[in-house]
Amino acid sequence: MLIRELLPLFDDLTTIVEVSATGEALREQLRAPEAAAYRPYAPGEKMDAETVVVAFVGPKQGTHVDAETVAPALRELPVGGRALILLGWPLLDLPYHQVLEELVTAGFQVLQVIPIDNATGHGAHCGVVAARVDRLAPLRTHLSDGPVVVEGDAPDLRALLRMTGEYVFSDLISRPLRLQLAEASDRVKEQDKRIRQLEKELATTVTKADARVERARNDVANLRASTTFRVGNTVVQGARKPAKAIVSVPVGLVRIWRKRDVVEGRPGQNV
Repeated sequence: MLIRELLPLFDDLTTIVEVSATGEALREQLRAPEAAAYRPYAPGEKMDAETVVVAFVGPKQGTHVDAETVAPALRELPVGGRALILLGWPLLDLPYHQVLEELVTAGFQVLQVIPIDNATGHGAHCGVVAARVDRLAPLRTHLSDGPVVVEGDAPDLRALLRMTGEYVFSDLISRPLRLQLAEASDRVKEQDKRIRQLEKELATTVTKADARVERARNDVANLRASTTFRVGNTVVQGARKPAKAIVSVPVGLVRIWRKRDVVEGRPGQNV
C-alpha cells in the first residue's frame, strides 16, 4: 500500500492531529484530505471520536519521534478515536514492543499493520492502524483496504482462541528464524571485517610493489647513464658490425670520455 492510501481508510475522520516537532511534517506525505482539519497536537486540546492521531515513530532524531512522545495524545483520545502510526524501522529490525506497550497502556487495539511501498523515498516501512476501545473491535488482515470500523460484532471466544494459538505457533516458528538471521548478520559482519582487513593488506602490498618498481626503474636509469654501460654498449655495437667498428668504436669512446663529467657521481663512470 502507498503511504497516501492510508488516511482514506478513515472515511469518517474530521480532524487529523499530528504529533511531531513541527506538527506539519506528515501532511504532504499523507495527502491529508482538505475536508479534514489538520493541526499539531496540543496537550489538553479536546479531541473527539472522529479524530485520527498521526505520528512517525522511529530511530532518527529530528525526523522521527519516540513512542513515549505519542503516548499523551493517545491517552487523550476518547473511545472510538483512532491512530495512524508510521514506523521508520525495517520490518526485520522492528522493535514493535515499544509502540505496542504505549498503545495497550492507552487502551488501544491494534487493528491492522500495513506494509508500505517505496520505503526508500519517505522512510516509512509500515503503518499501524489502531483504535481506542472499551471492547474488542472486529479484526482486520494486513491486506484489508476497507474503511476502519470500530463498531460491529466483537470476536467470539473461538476467534480469540485461534488468535492466541496462532501467536504461540508463529512465535515458535519465528524464534529459530530470528536466531538464524542474527547468526547470518554476525557472519556478514565478520566477512566485512575480513574484507576491510584484506583491502588494507592489499593496499600495503601494492604500495610496496610500486616502490620496488620505482627503485628498479631508477636503477636501470642509473645503469644506462653510467660510463661502464655506455662503454660496454659501444664495444658490443662494434662487435656486431666489425666492418664499421674500426671507426665507430674509437669515436664512441671519445664521446663517452668527453661527456664523463655529465654523469659525475654515478656508479661505474670511471673505466
